[in-house]
Formats: sequence, structure tokens, C-alpha cells
Amino acid sequence: MPFIPDYPVNPERQAYTEYARVGDGRTGILMLHGYMGSPLSSRNMAKFLAARGITVHCPLLPGHGQYPDKLKGVKREQWLAEAAEGYEFINQQCDEVFLMGHSMGAVLGADLCRQHPEIKGLIMLTPVYDTPDDRLNLFRWLHPFVRWFYPTWMPSKRMRKLVRERVLDYDPTMDLDDPAVKKELPKLTRIPTGSLVEMLKMIDYGRTIWPDFHHPTIMFHGKSDPAVKPGSIEKLYKILPDGDKQLFSFPDSGHEVMRPLDPAHEEVWQRAYEFVRERSEIGLPAGDTAVSHPNVSSDSA
Repeated sequence: MPFIPDYPVNPERQAYTEYARVGDGRTGILMLHGYMGSPLSSRNMAKFLAARGITVHCPLLPGHGQYPDKLKGVKREQWLAEAAEGYEFINQQCDEVFLMGHSMGAVLGADLCRQHPEIKGLIMLTPVYDTPDDRLNLFRWLHPFVRWFYPTWMPSKRMRKLVRERVLDYDPTMDLDDPAVKKELPKLTRIPTGSLVEMLKMIDYGRTIWPDFHHPTIMFHGKSDPAVKPGSIEKLYKILPDGDKQLFSFPDSGHEVMRPLDPAHEEVWQRAYEFVRERSEIGLPAGDTAVSHPNVSSDSA
């Protein structure tokens, strides 16, 4: 059964299925969001793909969709199980399936690819390869004694920026400069340290998959990403075996390159669509596939 949260989740952050609006919809994508993310991040991209003949399904991972305290007690096996549930759903809807994963969701996608060689390819949006901040590794040993992590107390500007982005994602109306809101921020943004360890173990698991990962792959990377360790995505790309793989980096983009607020989103949407169209064995409806953006670096093998 799909995950049903026992806490309130705004409708836009809940699981979705965007059915293809042209063609027969026989090609599908399973989208897997990242740690502390939600289906909201990819919804507009899914509408873009559905308008071009691709059905997109995105489940809500356990513990997600609300403030991060809801992650307390959630194990990584539950995220893997929900990803598998999502794959079974999209596989029943479509005749061929691609995967798309954001951040930690890329590891969930790689796990499914390893289990299902029939999957046609993996689209990775700012995937994680290494611990975002080395200091987080301390919680591997401290989590039984220190139950909560308070990102607002971190001296890292990258971490504080990410916290602000996450809070506004939960509630865009919140005034982060309001003294009353500032007082509440530590509680609103606290993360169970046990959950952080589960996320770190997912990253560790990904590193066991990548050296032998042979599915067609396209990766998108924002070089102003506060949630990914600098240089780690390039390291992941080099570790992937030679073959059908591509990497596109955007100097002015952040962690969520697929969202309309990111300057690279149009490029990302179009290239992801092309990746599917070129590798589909069924074929997608004809459409305009032109891409022309000068401010991007790429590599391929």
C-alpha cells in the first residue's frame, strides 16, 4: 500500500500522477524526491513532460511533506519500500519506464534500476554522492545521545541558506525576518538525528551501486547548490562506468534545478525530455526539441 501520512500534508506536497495529455501515455517516469523534499518540487516539470506524452508518478516518501520533525523514527528501508511501491504503480500504467531522482532520490532510483534491468534510464537531479557536510558524520555515533539537530545553529552559510529555502517551501507566506518567526525557527527546522543517520546510510549505499551502474544516465548539477558537497557530483560522474552518460552543470543554479524558480529549469526540462525521447523504444509524439542555452557546461561519454 502507498504511504499515507498520519500528519497533515498540504495538497500540493502530496503524491501525484500526471497522466500524458497527448499520445497514448505508454512511456512513464517514476519521480523520486529527496530528503526533506516533497512531490511539490517536480510537479511543474511533470506537467511539462505530460504535455509531451509522458506519464509521471511521484510518491510521497515516509516522514516527508511537512516539517522535518515528522522524520523521527523513519527508517531508510521505508523509503526504499515506497520507491518500490511507486515503481509497481507506474509499471502497471505504462509499457516502458524511466526513473528520475532528486538528491537522495537518485539513490532510490539506482536501487530500482539494479533490481529491474528493464528500466530504460535514470535522470538524476543534483544527486548526492557524499555527506553534504562532514560534521554531520558525527551523528553516526552521537544520535543515541543527541536526539535533535538544529541547522539554524550551524555556522555554515550554506546550511543556513538551505534552511531558509526549506522553511519557505513548507510555508511561502512565512516572514523569516519577523522576530517571532526567528524565535520559532530552531523548533520548526530541527531534524531527528536518527533520521540524518538514515540519510547518510542511503548515501553510503549509493556508493556501492555507482561503480557498477550501467543504465543510461543524465545528470544535472547546480554549482551554487548549498546541499551538495562541492566536487562530489563530478566525482560521481567519473565513477560511473563509461557508456551512455551525460552531465550538465549550471553555474547559477541551486539544489532544485527542476523548479521554475531556478534559472536552469527550462534547460533541465527540455534535456530530460530529449533523454527519454531518444531512448524510448515505443516512441513519443513529435514535438519541438530544440535547446539553446549558452550558460551551461556539459560532458558525456
